[in-house]
Amino acid sequence: MTRTEPTSGSPIAGTNGLPTAALAGLDAAPVEARSLPRSPTSPAEVRSAGLRLRDLWLPAVTLHREALEHNLDRFARWCAERGVDLAPHGKTTMSPHLWSAQLGRGAWGLTAATVAQARVMRRFGAQRVIIANEVVEPGPLAWLSDALAEPDFAPMCLVDSLAGLELMERELEAAPRPMPVLVELGVPGRRTGVRELDDALALAGRISRSTQLELVGVEGYEGVLPQRRDGDAPERVRDWLGRLTEFIRRAAAHGLFATTSEVVVTAGGSGYPDLVADAFAELVGLSPPVRPIVRSGCYLTHDDLLMERASPLRSEAGPEPLRPALSCFARVLSRPEPRRALLGAGKRDVSFDIDLPVVRAVLREGDRIPIEGRARVTELNDHHGFLDLAEGESGLVEVGDVVELGLSHPCTVFDKWPLIPVLDTGDRVVDAVRTLF
Repeated sequence: MTRTEPTSGSPIAGTNGLPTAALAGLDAAPVEARSLPRSPTSPAEVRSAGLRLRDLWLPAVTLHREALEHNLDRFARWCAERGVDLAPHGKTTMSPHLWSAQLGRGAWGLTAATVAQARVMRRFGAQRVIIANEVVEPGPLAWLSDALAEPDFAPMCLVDSLAGLELMERELEAAPRPMPVLVELGVPGRRTGVRELDDALALAGRISRSTQLELVGVEGYEGVLPQRRDGDAPERVRDWLGRLTEFIRRAAAHGLFATTSEVVVTAGGSGYPDLVADAFAELVGLSPPVRPIVRSGCYLTHDDLLMERASPLRSEAGPEPLRPALSCFARVLSRPEPRRALLGAGKRDVSFDIDLPVVRAVLREGDRIPIEGRARVTELNDHHGFLDLAEGESGLVEVGDVVELGLSHPCTVFDKWPLIPVLDTGDRVVDAVRTLF
């Protein structure tokens, strides 16, 4: 893969997937930044300030540049090797600079969960956006109707019901061209999506007769199934993915894709993209040809727990695994009991929806002392973390020490921080990433 020079002053290589002017404007805009010694401040100001980790106001969530670039490059290679395109879920970071780095490494487009997110992506120059939801609100549909007048913008969204289809048709009646849509197949008992294959094919047939909508493929999300590699979890995913491929074959056989030059088939969060790629590889030779797309977003930062359990590029799965690129640094505020310490980081700072943070190390007087397995976070309040020490480890941390925490599920970390410092391997602050939630 060819590496490109960073743009807009960012040291993150390959950030050339979006127009430079929009990114430069974001670079220069000040924002309140609770972990920076000066606030409001901008990414450009942080980049030139000569800061180090010790200068940050704690708690601070940080990105690690080396791990971030490794993950960007590694997953781009993985997609190329597996023969799938990537439309990373932009909701993970809501960061145009990180989207640009993903697009700069060959991502086909971006994925949004909402039209509001798609609007931000379009404002920064994204040309292809999959909106991974059925859109039924009049205001967002009006925005899409106007956006369809832009010849270089290719949005698409989902349909999972006749009622939704008819609502979309009414709101898009004045659109200059049909809205590309994907039939959504769902998992019984979980969230959106048509449950039965015959119902999905009937819905696809109705879309193919619409003048306001254009059927371009099928979408599903296996991430609502258990995210682990043990027991029957992988086989359940394979069985469900078989429904997606069967839909494509049957819909193509009925001529339902007559108006499109290629059929989009998309699934694949960050947990099972390998199983998705295997399933989609069976769709070669169809007409129109199939474009297989995975939508992994968490690969960008990976993590210490959820993604490390599920990803095909987890540490135990083979060489060149993804690396955790997020940390939280928190100060020890109190030692009220012999085996308990209170950290200055809580639910307002780190993710907790799937796993509590994991303890990596204590930083003291310039030294980094690994303490994995010797202490664990047992509870989070809004601004406090309960750190329980193992038997015989009452002297492990002291008031004033800094504890490094590894995180789980990056999607619920980025939204807490409008400006995230980026560290190099020497703990120098070399950049700061804006988020736009």
